[in-house]
Amino acid sequence: MSCGCNDSPLPLGNCNDGCADCPPSNATNLPPCVGGEACDEVAFTDCVKYVGPNLPALKITNGDRLISVLTKLHRVLNGLVSPTISLVSHVATATVTNPVTTTPFVVSYLGLGPIYTSTAGATSSGATVTVGSTTGLVVGMTLEVTAGVGAFAAGSTVLSIPTTTTFVASAVLTTALSGGATIITATGSEHKIFNISVVQGTPKAFKAFVGSPITVSGTGTIV
Repeated sequence: MSCGCNDSPLPLGNCNDGCADCPPSNATNLPPCVGGEACDEVAFTDCVKYVGPNLPALKITNGDRLISVLTKLHRVLNGLVSPTISLVSHVATATVTNPVTTTPFVVSYLGLGPIYTSTAGATSSGATVTVGSTTGLVVGMTLEVTAGVGAFAAGSTVLSIPTTTTFVASAVLTTALSGGATIITATGSEHKIFNISVVQGTPKAFKAFVGSPITVSGTGTIV
């Protein structure tokens, strides 16, 4: 079953927790599959919870949604296959209408996270980088320059975060950050489903795993 249930034997209190609007809900009067294969039972990944012991090696914990369990398994398996599934860069652009609509172009994809983006004006000295704030930055994140002047050595990660405005990269930058328009992005190693909203006039760049479908709602383009 998926949603619309209250099954007291399950140790969840309410297996409809958090997904009351997930279809199908309490489906009735469905036609039998006469002469055909058995009817599919649809279970939405956002509406199924894992109940069991924590699995530290997989980073799966009791109460995780099925979508979270699957993405965590994807992370582990991607480290075992050769070659690993790579990320590809895309840009999503909402279609411009007249008059301008406030309905966003929503893009859903599997990528890496969490994601930290600095404000413009990042500078560096050796391996030490100064930003407006390190809030959201985590040791181990992979670093790149996404705007302005500067470049990290290939594969550079966050080594330490000594203050609220500085962090140390795992290697000296190959080109120093010059401030001004310079923006850096840091990305975690968790495989996550992202839902981004793109408004007209403000395209958004993102990175998705090759072979994983990108779904959209609204009107726009992805290149």
